[in-house]
Amino acid sequence: MLLKSKRNPIIDPFKQFIKQESSSSIIMIVSMILALLIANSYLQNAYHHFWEIYVGFEFGDFELKKHLSHWINDGLMALFFLVIGLEVKREVLIGELSTVQKAMFPIVGAVGGAIIPAVIYTIININGGNVSGWGIPMATDIAFALGILSLLGDKVPVGLKVFLTSLAVADDMIAVLIIAIFYSSSIHTSYLMYGAGVIILLIIMNRFKIKMITAYLIAGAFLWYFLLKSGVHATIAGVILAFFIPTSPKINFDIFERAARNALNDFNSCVDDPDTEILTKCQKKSMNRLIQISFAAYNPLSRLEYNLHGFSAFIIMPIFAFSNTGVTFTSQMFSAITSPESLGVVLGLVLGKPLGIFGFIYICVKIKLISMPEGLNLKQIFGASILGGIGLTMSIFIANMAFAGTSTLDNVKLSILLSSVLAGVLGFIYLKILFGKDN
Repeated sequence: MLLKSKRNPIIDPFKQFIKQESSSSIIMIVSMILALLIANSYLQNAYHHFWEIYVGFEFGDFELKKHLSHWINDGLMALFFLVIGLEVKREVLIGELSTVQKAMFPIVGAVGGAIIPAVIYTIININGGNVSGWGIPMATDIAFALGILSLLGDKVPVGLKVFLTSLAVADDMIAVLIIAIFYSSSIHTSYLMYGAGVIILLIIMNRFKIKMITAYLIAGAFLWYFLLKSGVHATIAGVILAFFIPTSPKINFDIFERAARNALNDFNSCVDDPDTEILTKCQKKSMNRLIQISFAAYNPLSRLEYNLHGFSAFIIMPIFAFSNTGVTFTSQMFSAITSPESLGVVLGLVLGKPLGIFGFIYICVKIKLISMPEGLNLKQIFGASILGGIGLTMSIFIANMAFAGTSTLDNVKLSILLSSVLAGVLGFIYLKILFGKDN
């Protein structure tokens, strides 16, 4: 059988995902270090002014011009959120969120990891601080968290990586809702209605089983623009679009197998000279048919996620990191680390995340609301919970919205960087000791 394989259909792609995420974390670290070095060199003014350059176009009365930093945070990040949406949809359909029993474990952890950090931040800032940053310590950066796990080698069970990934996916779902509800500006109803019209169009396209990805991306571009103008954060368009990308291929795998075998047989029968690599006209026809068959059997959701994931991990995220982590250090900034906003972020990520994730899971396991995944124990879950305090990407993204145009923003970014490094180091040390004991 052409499609027979002993590989696990969930774990094998997951291992590939882990490898890609771990590799992208290295590039992001380099991007952040480079940004910090430039922002604290004689090039600091050029660095900060560069992101303020206006980029855009005009077409009659239509004009779309934004700062370069806004194109990154509102434009490129919409593609990042599209990938998140596709990953969430995949997890709901076939992954760790596909059944209530599977989904409850990471979701319980994600809810705890969102509530406790937000509560800690709010308590610290409710008197004299800026409470608008309560969403900052709620996020987990999956790339860096998995990068830390990869440093521990093969001793880390795949199940723990699966848990951390599904936790981050559920975490992202919560973050998306928070951004849409609490971090959107004043709403312009007319553009919101236009956006609703695009969503109706997407529903119709999905309902009539239109498989052309380009058509969905064009509709998504219009949705992005209307949400941008409506006041709802434009990146949400990526998540909305993801849920309408079709999951069924044009042909099923049985038809694909028969058609592919026939195409291969035709290809082999066309061979005139087995020593030459130059294709005959007959071979070209068979190969093109094989390509078309493969394309028809490759469902749009999987194809788009596969094609965008590398672009998101290796292009979008490093660019975002390079443009948003270039903090110019000042003596006042380090003294401001004890400000309510900075303390709220640090304690929310380093203390609140593990308390929330592990605490909620521990309680729900003890009262038998959820059960431990096979092969894992509470000690391992606690280690993963510490790594949940690595905020970075999403935390900085929310900070840009919470403290836009204020002097507090750079202080908070520094707090996010320091907290994430501390959470990563503590999580690594704990798990290194844990797995060193072979527990």
